[in-house]
Amino acid sequence: MKRLFAALLVAALPVISTAAHAADIKKGEDLVNKGGCIACHGAGLDKPIAPNYPKLAGQYQSYLFHALQQYQTKHQTPLYGRNNPIMGGIVAQYNRQDLEDIAAYIASLKGDLYIRDEMH
Repeated sequence: MKRLFAALLVAALPVISTAAHAADIKKGEDLVNKGGCIACHGAGLDKPIAPNYPKLAGQYQSYLFHALQQYQTKHQTPLYGRNNPIMGGIVAQYNRQDLEDIAAYIASLKGDLYIRDEMH
């Protein structure tokens, strides 16, 4: 009986862990506004002010989260990290949960890249 309980607990840990840190889209919106993201990425985060700035709205949440995390990387390498002083300075103020919230909010926006409805 103890082994069964232990096995069930181990199997449930990833679900419990994920639920405890679920992204908060509203908080993400507040953080995006605080960070002034529209200054470069445009209204709705899909109208960048320059062609070399990416459209963000509708990107996959996991992609956005990892990209934001890479800007925070202190030790840039050719295999990991993104080197942009503006983005690095902006995301330096956020913790991991903040980045999850920001990514969830941006992924929820509909823009040219929003394709989830077509895939399901």
